[in-house]
Amino acid sequence: MKHFRSILSAFLFFLLYFFNWKKQVVFANYSYIYSDSSLKNANSFYKKILKKLSRQAIDFLTYMTPFKNAPNKMMNYPFYFNDLKLEIDKSSCNTINKMKAGGLFMTAHYGNYEAIGPWLCKMGIPLKASYARIKPLFLNKILENKVRAANNESYSIFINNPKNILELIDEGKLFCLIADQDYRKSKPIQSTFLGKPVLCNPIPEFILKHRPNTPIYFCHLKEDNNHIVLFAKEITLQNHDINLIYPQFHQWLEELILQNNEFWYGWTHRRFLGKNSNSSIYSQNIHKASNIT
Repeated sequence: MKHFRSILSAFLFFLLYFFNWKKQVVFANYSYIYSDSSLKNANSFYKKILKKLSRQAIDFLTYMTPFKNAPNKMMNYPFYFNDLKLEIDKSSCNTINKMKAGGLFMTAHYGNYEAIGPWLCKMGIPLKASYARIKPLFLNKILENKVRAANNESYSIFINNPKNILELIDEGKLFCLIADQDYRKSKPIQSTFLGKPVLCNPIPEFILKHRPNTPIYFCHLKEDNNHIVLFAKEITLQNHDINLIYPQFHQWLEELILQNNEFWYGWTHRRFLGKNSNSSIYSQNIHKASNIT
């Protein structure tokens, strides 16, 4: 199994690198954020991202099997599945137990974020995760019923009305939102991320405005080769100021990126192209990136 995953991962990396998948966008983001550094390292940085992404994409395509076999009791960790070692950070155990009572759970496209869902569900957490629908539409059924499912139940949900989120909170569910920085619909939240202006999803502030006592959690996976550790932390907003939710979230994510910047897959997206952003500057970086080999 170990060699099979490695072979598939290497093959996927070859395809992505050969076809220059998202290369210009990665280079443009690299130039935009690290404007004072030389772009001579951009290609090696791009390779690192693709290697990490390829490995974790194989887990996704194989339906997150290791994480769906994780124990429900913390006393049974560390847990070994083939060549993987799954572990829970000791300082996160109490937080994870609190998450069983529901709340707001925010995470990012950092590391193997898709694996967090089934892992939490296996530990008895009533997770409901919001995802955007993809095309072709028939793939959504596969994602909902095969990939984003655990304990014979899908934790994936598509939100038509924000009021439905409040109903989930009232039912004691843990509502999960992948909080990106390129919200392009109406009434975005303006914030700063990696020193640049970004537009964010207003849903967290909406939840906290209508349910101010909702507990808030941030969660991520730390991966060191075949050793994967689950981290979770509860967030307290100073003076219950909902305007601090994104500054605190971005500070948390920036610290993770500082540790391992190739684990943030936002590099492959135009995260800094919100409606009110200076898109001309970003376009210049796209043009600059097109000249890099």
